[in-house]
Amino acid sequence: MIQEKLQYLVSLAVIIIFNQKNYVNGWTSLVTFSQRHHHLKPSNKVSHQSREAGPLYSSTPFEADYYGDAYTKNPYLEEVSPLAVSADTKLIIGLNKYSHDTSICAADASTGIVLFALSKERLTRKKHDAGNVAVLVEKCLECLDLDLDAIQHVVVNNHHNRILPIETNRQHMEWEEGLLINNGAEAGYNDDLNLLPDASKQEISHHLAHAYSTATQSPFDKGMICILDGMGETYRAMKFGKKDANYTSDFDLSDNIQLIPSDLHERETLYDWREAESVYTFEKTDNGIKFVPVFKRFQQENSPPTLYNHGFENMDSLGALYSRVSSHIFGDWNACGKVMGLAPWSGHSWNNGEKVPPVYDKPICSGSLYKEEDGAFTFDRTLMEGIPLVARNDAELFDPETMVKRRRYDFDDDKYQPEERKKQRKRDEDNEDVLTVSTLTKPLSTLEKQLPAQVALDAIGVASRMQQDLEEVVIDFVSHFQKETSETNLCLAGGVGLNSVINGRLARELGFEETYLAPYPGDDGISVGCCAFGLYGGDPKQQTPPPPIWKKPLSPYLGPAPTDFDIKMALQAAEPWIEIETIQNEELRIDRIVTELDKGAVIALYQGRSEMGPRALGHRSILADPRQKPMVRFINEMVKKRESFRPFAPSVLAEEADAWFDLGDTSNNGNVSPYMSMTALVNEDKRDLIPAVTHVDGSSRLQTVTAQQDPFYYALISAFHRRTDIPMVLNTSFNTIPGEPIVESPVDAIRSFLNSLGSIKYLVMGNYIIRRKRPNIGALLGEGSAYQTGDKIVTQKPLCPKRAGPIEFEAKFSLNKSKTAEEEVDTFTRVRMPERIMHHEEKNNWFNLVDELEGEILSICDGTNTVNDVMAYFTMKNKEEEYTDEDIADSRQLVEQITSRVIRLFEHTFVSW
Repeated sequence: MIQEKLQYLVSLAVIIIFNQKNYVNGWTSLVTFSQRHHHLKPSNKVSHQSREAGPLYSSTPFEADYYGDAYTKNPYLEEVSPLAVSADTKLIIGLNKYSHDTSICAADASTGIVLFALSKERLTRKKHDAGNVAVLVEKCLECLDLDLDAIQHVVVNNHHNRILPIETNRQHMEWEEGLLINNGAEAGYNDDLNLLPDASKQEISHHLAHAYSTATQSPFDKGMICILDGMGETYRAMKFGKKDANYTSDFDLSDNIQLIPSDLHERETLYDWREAESVYTFEKTDNGIKFVPVFKRFQQENSPPTLYNHGFENMDSLGALYSRVSSHIFGDWNACGKVMGLAPWSGHSWNNGEKVPPVYDKPICSGSLYKEEDGAFTFDRTLMEGIPLVARNDAELFDPETMVKRRRYDFDDDKYQPEERKKQRKRDEDNEDVLTVSTLTKPLSTLEKQLPAQVALDAIGVASRMQQDLEEVVIDFVSHFQKETSETNLCLAGGVGLNSVINGRLARELGFEETYLAPYPGDDGISVGCCAFGLYGGDPKQQTPPPPIWKKPLSPYLGPAPTDFDIKMALQAAEPWIEIETIQNEELRIDRIVTELDKGAVIALYQGRSEMGPRALGHRSILADPRQKPMVRFINEMVKKRESFRPFAPSVLAEEADAWFDLGDTSNNGNVSPYMSMTALVNEDKRDLIPAVTHVDGSSRLQTVTAQQDPFYYALISAFHRRTDIPMVLNTSFNTIPGEPIVESPVDAIRSFLNSLGSIKYLVMGNYIIRRKRPNIGALLGEGSAYQTGDKIVTQKPLCPKRAGPIEFEAKFSLNKSKTAEEEVDTFTRVRMPERIMHHEEKNNWFNLVDELEGEILSICDGTNTVNDVMAYFTMKNKEEEYTDEDIADSRQLVEQITSRVIRLFEHTFVSW
């Protein structure tokens, strides 16, 4: 009788919690995964059993189709990397090493073809990760199926300090490694994979590497290169490097460079000087490429380089000043993209002019970078002094009743309609496929229009002032050297090259025939420049002539190429929490994606090789409908978990771009921004049609897409165009975990997809369409699973929730010294489960539990206890005790809490059943 009452209470709680909705999933997965035989791994050797021995057993049902008999080859067991090259291939390797955005670029030494390029952050999941390159070299050789002896020549750069003089003393490196100091604190520092001892080596200066990264692959044969950077090589390294045969800088290429300051060679200063902005001209020839350094401005180190971030915040390059604003507003020197997105809000007001950002008349920087006296470049850091905006704790940031602090930079534009967002929320609630229960239970009050706090208004004013000054100074600078050099084509690189607003203005307003930026103008592109120098800069030990110079831009898709086996193994690991549909036909798969986008779904797209550079260009992207204005708030808040002011970019068919955006006098059939490098104004008559990708000032940072560059992505956008008359989709990078970079591997993709908690409806990965599995409450309770066998009706027993792996608990409590009662103790419990699919070891991934009850439930979920058992654990009395009405009422409340927590643990991949 007790058990019947408890069963009734559990059923009742389910009805209460889910509003009488049936959350038992009726969508049948077309592919079922086995959890058996995980020990089989890919191998280059296959041992065939005799026919008498019977067929080989497949490691997963995915492989079963390949076993007709014992002699049928299994492609998964002898799988070779799709990027594998001939065993006699020799490599030229470029490395950005020990600095932020550590990266690798590898090319075939004989043909010049770039075979592989990747940033370290993609493997370690640490955004802008620095340090040694052992994991990158290992991944590169693994993908190309080569050994260390394939690496013939290496070119390196680290703009903080020289590399080769340090790496010649391996005993000292071993000492550093043993004490875990300097770069020795990271594993791999003294490893051959990091030092590459058998390859010849060169080192080049920072801005020269930037120049090589863009000019060598430009679509034109001659032009001007402008490097606009934060900080580059030290003057001391370049000066004394002239005596080093293994080091090359601008000073080795010319003695006739215009320097600012012009008397730098005679100056004696306390600290060193660093590259700030540089200008080169170049011309490609049959035998390579010729660079001529024209101009270089050095900036002084104004504080000891041993201080925080090498004293970068006190330097005066354009990049350093912009970064100072980034630190002041966001507490992150490398959040300049946020500053760029914040600046356009300066022309906006709220509540009929009640809230308006301040206008700062005094420039942060002004003047000409190429002058030393009248009209010379000057700067004023007044707006970035005192308490940083990110550290202000204004009273209005706190709820007066709960004292809960709001996010300081969350706000909507004045056109935001809460009712539109609430209608979208209602659609979500009516469609059980869209969001998890955890997400749907957020209060409706969170959907109301958010007005900016005063600190946000102040931040807008500072960001706008900095962006305005940057544009004026850069246009003056580039225009001056356009006249000085008479060049008609422009290449841009350096960290400031990530500012798509100024890039767009330079391309449209200065009259260059073509303007080119590589997909990686920042320091992740340094490895590409080093590789290009290794190919075309002249290795003194090279016995053979250089390969043909690159005649067109490199593909941005240069990362690892996950195989179908890689994808299937990742899917199998996540099987309890996902459902998979296989659609082999590309047209049908695209039609499915477009249909869902048209309905308002958010789709994650994972296909082919990953992009090199910070922009997602259709291979690791999150897509949505650009017509739906509520998407801006929804994706920022629910998917990306970031500030609501941030805009989104469109991926548009190149041939349609001119009809939707003001591109000026463009060539190349509208393909002006293939790497999302330029911002343009949306044509006024189109803005209301694509509000989700139109920023508050009417601008948009667009990616132009061609069939040649990416056939699948082009076909997808074309299909969306045919369905909606809109030749673009909203595209943002596929990363849903704050602080992490774009996803790289199939495991990363699934983990990020699951972390979206249902706000991303589908993950399309290869031929598979994946969606989050709903918690099957009926199976958990043993309901709805009866079936007939002959004359008998068989009822399946309730399933038992089971933990995903071993778990660590950590609890702490706080107690006011004036309180002693047990109920006054606040206990906080967090758990760590390394084997769960949403865990990431690099971040130590502790997860905060709701309360002690959730922790106790998790400890009981060992795969042997049903929900009824869990309920009984908390409510069972001695035999002689009677159940009162009050007990039943308490039990009803408890069963609601237990069921909701089991569901929450399922949604966060701690348990399954």
